[in-house]
Amino acid sequence: MGVLAEYLKTESGALKTEKERKAKLRSEWESALDALFAQIELWLDECDPERLIERTHERVEGREIAFGEYTLPVLKLALVESIVRIEPVARYMATLVLAPGAEKPVRCDGAVQVKSLGARSAFLFRIGTAWFIQKEWENLRTAGNDVVPLTAERFEAVIREAL
Repeated sequence: MGVLAEYLKTESGALKTEKERKAKLRSEWESALDALFAQIELWLDECDPERLIERTHERVEGREIAFGEYTLPVLKLALVESIVRIEPVARYMATLVLAPGAEKPVRCDGAVQVKSLGARSAFLFRIGTAWFIQKEWENLRTAGNDVVPLTAERFEAVIREAL
């Protein structure tokens, strides 16, 4: 028996457990993204009943050490010649954010970037099961790490500025 076969035989149980754990983490992240994009679609339905903003769903390749390669959902919004892409950055981030009322920043549980072709962007951060948005369009390093709850009004304001 070769070294690979021996390794797989002796570590089979641990490898299966780790594989299942990573699949569960990936599934939870994908479910959180699906729920966020569904909420965004509802907000778009409310503010754009004529569907002037074209919506396209795409999938892009993503990689994370925590669970390997996988595909991520992306929502592309287009109005005339302006395009905004809403796409996941990562589930596991080193970024610390300060939620309203919190005493100290916490590590976010995932991030999504809202970016326009004009190189402007805003970030949505997940803390627990709730989504937050940074207060400013600027880079977190210059604008601080304060975030506010993501609401329809805040989402609309960001999209309006991006388009």
